[in-house]
Amino acid sequence: MQQYVVNVPNGLNLAGSIEFAIQLRSLPPADEYLFDFGKVGWVSPFSLLYISSEVQRCVDKYPSAKFSVSNHRHMGYAAHMGFFRAFRVDFGKSPGEAPGSQTHFPITLFECDQLRREAAESHVAVAETIESRSQDISSILCQNDSGSLFDALAYSLREIMRNVVEHSESSQFGLCAQYWPKKGTVELGLVDRGIGIGAALRENPKLQFDSGGDALRLALMPGISGKAHKQRNEARYNVWANSGFGLYMTSRLCRNGGNFFIASGDCGLLLKAKDKTDVQIPFEGTALRLSLCVDSIQDISSKLKQFREEGYEVAARFGKSAVLSASTASQMLARDFLDR
Repeated sequence: MQQYVVNVPNGLNLAGSIEFAIQLRSLPPADEYLFDFGKVGWVSPFSLLYISSEVQRCVDKYPSAKFSVSNHRHMGYAAHMGFFRAFRVDFGKSPGEAPGSQTHFPITLFECDQLRREAAESHVAVAETIESRSQDISSILCQNDSGSLFDALAYSLREIMRNVVEHSESSQFGLCAQYWPKKGTVELGLVDRGIGIGAALRENPKLQFDSGGDALRLALMPGISGKAHKQRNEARYNVWANSGFGLYMTSRLCRNGGNFFIASGDCGLLLKAKDKTDVQIPFEGTALRLSLCVDSIQDISSKLKQFREEGYEVAARFGKSAVLSASTASQMLARDFLDR
């Protein structure tokens, strides 16, 4: 039996995870793949989710091969978060098994159709069901159900989850997160295996772009959406109308002291406060990493108002190719409009 040993690198930060994922794409055919985790230290939530998804892609690519691990017993955090069982290795918790607590939310898979069914059974928009889930997750992460951090997390989670359900055509998505009170930072990771950003934007005939990088930049602009152009008439009456402001507002919130990473197709984009970095990354679907700085999100309502007004100015430059006003849901906190 031919065995191929995959030495997992120590540095599984964002750059290291991408490099390792590229390595996985070039694995030769073998009867067994042994992943050696001996050099690996601590791994961030996004990397846990992203790497487990990429290893699972290898499992699907070589269904007759055996996948095993070695030198992994020290990775208690990863095991508890559902990392190993996410690619069918019998070690630790399964995704979604460990209860989210103590400021972490383990790898959890959400079924898009299940969210739609729950919304239908409750006679509400699916976005409202997603809003409820985002608040539940936020209260777990910050151990509170109010305050600036809770508001920022609930808003960000709602917007990135909505994008999957409304645009990706994916059957499910994975989510993982951690809040570090002493560091004052929060990291959220989301992965779906849907049609990707480019294909979603091509549903809008008024958008023109030539590359995956151009698609990512468009997706992060205010008022840009693959579907928003179809909803202009009803948008004024529907607080959950798709306006193309969700990713823009979320990325602005992250860049206010933290950073925002998005990948789809063959490229990625890392956004910080004052710079953007293009990243070559193979990924079918969409991957997101949100890093929030707690000290920079005080008075979130004022922040969102500032970003919204600046977004209106930018969107106006696009003329008819963009929605000129954001839906109520994407421009303010849920509690500001749900009772109206």
